[in-house]
Amino acid sequence: MRSIRVSHIVLTTKELADVLYDHLKTYEDKQLLFKAFANLAKKYSACGSRTKGGDLGFLEFNTAAPEMEKAAMEAPVGIVQPPVQTKFGYHVFMITEEEALGDTGMDGIHVTSLR
Repeated sequence: MRSIRVSHIVLTTKELADVLYDHLKTYEDKQLLFKAFANLAKKYSACGSRTKGGDLGFLEFNTAAPEMEKAAMEAPVGIVQPPVQTKFGYHVFMITEEEALGDTGMDGIHVTSLR
């Protein structure tokens, strides 16, 4: 299990999702990628998270569409991912942050940011 922060852009057609994905994957600089992603989310996303640049926050188990959650759990940090289809549309997404979960030796976990 991973603790990951996800940003996404929800689009109504696969064609548009593919165009945005192809554009975003050309960025080599992560800071520029994050900024471009947020701007495109604000402009094109069909999700209310567009006002936050597509930021969904840290993904909690069973709170996202199953297809999206599965793809996100397998994705590396900082690399835009190809469109994933859910009942909400086509999601172009990326993991923007991951927190390591570790055993504290007590009845709990210790969270360390891997940003």
